[in-house]
Amino acid sequence: MKRSIALILTVLMILTLTACDSKTGVYVQSVASLMSMGGIAPGDRFAGVVVSENVTEIPKDADKGVKELLVKEGDDVTEGQALFSYDTDELQLNLDRQKLELDQMYTTIQSYRNQIAQLERDRNSVGEASKLQYTIEIQSTQLSLKEAELNVKNKEQQVAQAEELLNNSTVVSPVKGRVQSINESGMNSYGEPVAYITIQESGSYRIKGLLGELQRGSIAEGSVLTIRSRTDDAVSWRGTVTLVDYDSPSQGSDADRYYGMGADEMTSSSKYPFYVQPESTEGLILGQHVYMELETESEETTGPSISSAFICYNDDGSAYVWAERRGKLEKRKVELGEYNMMADLQEITKGLSADDYIAFPDEALCVEGAPTTHEQIAVQSPEEGMGGPDAGIAVDDAVMAVS
Repeated sequence: MKRSIALILTVLMILTLTACDSKTGVYVQSVASLMSMGGIAPGDRFAGVVVSENVTEIPKDADKGVKELLVKEGDDVTEGQALFSYDTDELQLNLDRQKLELDQMYTTIQSYRNQIAQLERDRNSVGEASKLQYTIEIQSTQLSLKEAELNVKNKEQQVAQAEELLNNSTVVSPVKGRVQSINESGMNSYGEPVAYITIQESGSYRIKGLLGELQRGSIAEGSVLTIRSRTDDAVSWRGTVTLVDYDSPSQGSDADRYYGMGADEMTSSSKYPFYVQPESTEGLILGQHVYMELETESEETTGPSISSAFICYNDDGSAYVWAERRGKLEKRKVELGEYNMMADLQEITKGLSADDYIAFPDEALCVEGAPTTHEQIAVQSPEEGMGGPDAGIAVDDAVMAVS
């Protein structure tokens, strides 16, 4: 935000330097061009993509290796469809080892039972004096038998779990949707663990768009947008902004590039995602590319929004701007609407339209009746001083650098 304000102030400084000239007149520029410098100009469009409101993340067991990946990014999947399978060689070895240990336990139990049976027969064939010794041995063996039977139950559970892992070595999708991303490493660029597969669920749609740095504050929660198909401009929907996420700036994620929000729509500057809930999802398809335009009210109830630096105030608090009228400068009274603090934009509800031309205020040179001009004067850099024809930098170039 500080960078945006600094850039705008730079442009305003240039405008001040070129605002007035005794020979050529006061430089004025169109209100429409000023509207595009700090936010959204009339007709501006935002690229958007239809995404799911619900996202399902599929984890991967870090202790297992993936044998085969069965889907790719962009694939549509159904509930229960196989996504990937683990390497079963190690799982099979583990199951075989568990079963072998279980068989050995069964043999041990049978041996204890045979010992008990033999001790009972021997006890019946000896005199009363020797029976006590046999009884003690039988009880000790019975205790060992119960312990072995408990170990068998635990081992049987382990075998069942190993069989389940082997049988469920293929991971399936729990939802119907589209594969948004696959992360083979399981880590993001910051070294943090992330889901192996991310699936955008079908059914609950919303539109994701991106705001540029200089468009901060131009769209807010509750703003109404017209959503248009990229392939057929006549097909449109109406939606309301439900979230503008300034806390999660992006310089172009893999997901954004996958959905086509790259190239000319993505730059190295920060972008801020916003989400639009359409009134109707009929005809929308997950992953569909759309354009969005901010709906504006009629000119009877609203007007242009320009930088507050162009607004002047009388002693009584009334507002005015220096506007062009028939080639002359006039002090024109205006009525103000809402002020957007985030973008430093002041709405003018009466007295000015997008077709008008205004000057940046300068107390020394901007006076009633001063001649006006639409021609800009080149501004020379301090290093170049009064150099040749290439020494100046046009104000338009500075404005383009900002926008």
